[in-house]
Amino acid sequence: MPFMISDPFSIADVGKGGWSQLGGVIPYIGSMKITFDARLAGLPVRTADDVRLGDSASYDGLIKVYLGHGKVGSLLLPQQVFVALGGLRFYQPSFFGPSTMTFDIEPGVHRATFNVDVGDPRTTRAARLMVAIRSDGLVHRYADGAQLYRCRILAPRRLLQHATGRAFPRQDGDFDLQLFHVTNPVAFRAIQKSREIWGSQWNLQGTRRLANVAYAYLTSLDTVRSEEDLRRIAMSSGGSIGFQTTSYMAREEVLDLQVYRESTTGRTASLAVQVPTAALAPPHLLLHPPVAGPAYYEVVGPEIFRVGLRPGAVVSLEEGKAVVASGDERRFTYLVLGDPSTVAGLAAPYDEADVEGVMHLQQFGADDDPFGFWQANANRDLMTGRKFDARSFQPI
Repeated sequence: MPFMISDPFSIADVGKGGWSQLGGVIPYIGSMKITFDARLAGLPVRTADDVRLGDSASYDGLIKVYLGHGKVGSLLLPQQVFVALGGLRFYQPSFFGPSTMTFDIEPGVHRATFNVDVGDPRTTRAARLMVAIRSDGLVHRYADGAQLYRCRILAPRRLLQHATGRAFPRQDGDFDLQLFHVTNPVAFRAIQKSREIWGSQWNLQGTRRLANVAYAYLTSLDTVRSEEDLRRIAMSSGGSIGFQTTSYMAREEVLDLQVYRESTTGRTASLAVQVPTAALAPPHLLLHPPVAGPAYYEVVGPEIFRVGLRPGAVVSLEEGKAVVASGDERRFTYLVLGDPSTVAGLAAPYDEADVEGVMHLQQFGADDDPFGFWQANANRDLMTGRKFDARSFQPI
């Protein structure tokens, strides 16, 4: 969901995100510790409390992570958390904190910890998870640098109600996520007939056409029911969404982001699709500055899932499962890391053109992992002079 940013409080404070009406614009707001702050444009509707020991439980699960490198340092980027509760469920992060690594907790064994906010797509009350992984808990490697670890989770009781959706184990060690392609009835019938989902060359904002990649767009929403649902997938019946900055200013600025114009009546057909996580592009991020507490990260559009394709390629549907032919995948080794203290930085992840404010995804060898890489490259500049293949756009 394209939550706005935010106030100056820490990710360890009361909560996150939300929307409230203000002058015809829907500003999306981040964590708030107090009922109202004159610097902000509205009140939050999504909150996430700290884990309380008296009302928490421990769970065993799995977590998919990347090791990312940005101008402010390196950290683990959580993608999905998996827990077996009434069947296997996945939990999609919307906010998370910087990771902390501890080395040699046992001889040759290292640990990383971080917090992650998760919830079902329409929740107003997210769950905060405290996640710990160990270097000896690696269970699967992905071709794009991601890794899957066993993890221990401290979370609120009744964690099942916070699940984003269902997941299904695959024979290759990955998981399929139950997602949905929401479209109009005419396109729905064409997809059913062809058993294909075509890639779209629209950027995340839906206002510019990409030249060297197309994305098959999916969502964790089973249907699009309301204007709020449209905004969760970066669309709006009015053609814009309001966001606000996180900064040191006495009054935060509001971004009127132009997005793809659509109505709920234009998105009435929903196709369930099981999609392997290996096919999904990692989402862009916003790094909230440490105004009055630690910095924290926001996942841009956590209800949006995209499969990167070579232009002209398609996602085939085989018995309800998404399949991308070998050679038709299109992956990038970076994501946009927006700076929400400025209007331009807040808009950057939706536009997708920025090649300066980025986070690079570490590509590992067959025997490498984030812990060993971290030790071997401590205090090294991993950004300057790095060359990478970037997204390009069709001429306007």
